[in-house]
Amino acid sequence: MKTRPNGSTDASDAAKAADLLVTVASTLNERLAVTADELARSQALLREASEELMTAFRGAADRIVAAQRGASAASEKSDEYGIVLDHLYRACQHLQSHDLVNQLIDAQKLRVDKMREKLAQALALAAPPVVRPDQAEPWIERSRAMLDCIVAGIQQIDQDARAPLGDKHRAGSVDLF
Repeated sequence: MKTRPNGSTDASDAAKAADLLVTVASTLNERLAVTADELARSQALLREASEELMTAFRGAADRIVAAQRGASAASEKSDEYGIVLDHLYRACQHLQSHDLVNQLIDAQKLRVDKMREKLAQALALAAPPVVRPDQAEPWIERSRAMLDCIVAGIQQIDQDARAPLGDKHRAGSVDLF
């Protein structure tokens, strides 16, 4: 910290550092908002595509079943229908993996939302005016409080990721079927 000729500490540098911290927190919060929106959009697209594929595969399987009923049991067509049906049903099972991906996206959205909350709390700490703006200490205290809040948010997210499996939403785990 610099000292001015009159002996007072340079509050200007401390204020600039606090402003820089506010800028970083604001920018990170904005980027996380974009990330949250992209995750939600990806989730919606995944859900829509999975539903369309599932409908198409089930429709194809239903038509094959109907055609198979119309064919004689001894014909080669009936055997071929069975093979195609097996492939379609396996494809339907694999499409259910969208549930797993959906759960993973939900876990990431939860982490992003929690970090955004902590960044918003840190920014709220920077909102009130500094009582003694000509002194460095209030600016330093504000910066420390903001950093402590951000670090606490990161630690909470890390703890949640390692939480026992009993609380799956906090842990960000997924259910396999």
